[in-house]
Amino acid sequence: MEGMMDTTLKSKNSQKASNIVKVLREQILTGMLKPGTRIMSARELSRHFQVSQVTANKALLQLVEDKLIVRNERSGSFVKKNWQAKNHTIGFADNLDVFGPEIQASCGLYRDTCIRMLYENNCSVRFLRKDEIPDAVLERDFDGILGYYAGWDDELMARMKKTGIPVVLGRFDFVLNTPFHQVLPDIYGAVYEVFHRIDRKQFDGLIIIYEDHDNCLYRRDIALKLAHCIGFEEENIELFKASHLEVEMNYPLWQDVSRRCRLGRKFIYTCGDNMASGLIRVFRESGVELGKEIQLASCGNLEDCGYRPFEEPTITGAGTNYEEYAMAAVRLLMRGLELPEENKFSQITRVPAVYKKRKTAF
Repeated sequence: MEGMMDTTLKSKNSQKASNIVKVLREQILTGMLKPGTRIMSARELSRHFQVSQVTANKALLQLVEDKLIVRNERSGSFVKKNWQAKNHTIGFADNLDVFGPEIQASCGLYRDTCIRMLYENNCSVRFLRKDEIPDAVLERDFDGILGYYAGWDDELMARMKKTGIPVVLGRFDFVLNTPFHQVLPDIYGAVYEVFHRIDRKQFDGLIIIYEDHDNCLYRRDIALKLAHCIGFEEENIELFKASHLEVEMNYPLWQDVSRRCRLGRKFIYTCGDNMASGLIRVFRESGVELGKEIQLASCGNLEDCGYRPFEEPTITGAGTNYEEYAMAAVRLLMRGLELPEENKFSQITRVPAVYKKRKTAF
């Protein structure tokens, strides 16, 4: 319980610091705070935003890292006089046309936030397909790349790395074996919070539903580990694999899970919100509203991204803050552009995931 409270506190403080950074960054980028203008001190920010001085100081340090302000021990913090970035051409690799609406919502928010931030940093953006990334890097058509890993071999990646062009990869929940910079959601803390809220006295068993692709398999393994931590034995855990290519084929599976839950006291955990929404519809068809005797949590947080399978946000669970995720990716890229020597090594930025209590559990 103490670990859960510590994780929750860190997540909340990190979110508060990010909110301060977001406000001040917007004021700087829009010219409300002009170059040379004094910024409130950590003490003043803590009063203004009603946070601790530690949190306020963390926000100021992030703005220094973003090269938007400078700090002087005696005189205070000031908007940097030459904060404007050089005009770089960035390749943005996307593949949204092959995904369903739930993925388009999250990846669309990620893409839109990245592009807005790149424009704010005086960058021009050109879109690429993921299979065009290697040639774009090797031919030096771009100053930097925001994209995602597409299974390149070691020799090709070594050649790409030698160009010195910063490449930032996203879209995976776990660290990839590549020489490039990576930004990924740190989902463990938020999933930990979900599992440590499950009342073991209320549920005899656990159902985990996943799809057969890398992110879902990683989420499944975290769920299994935490299930054992809170006292579920192997014989109390049922695993079901859903199809992520032909979603309509999952309907019989949802019916089977619904039947099993009505026969016994089981908690449901899905490794994606698309699976959760399909299950919720089947339960509603049978007159069951999740959240009391039968509970469900998911990993995704897609309802914060504009994915609306229901009239209002419904799915309890853990997931990525895609705006924070995108901002971290752009910050990592801009750092690689401003400090080319850092591109010799791969840097990994983890963005804390969030826990959201809604209607389906707790």
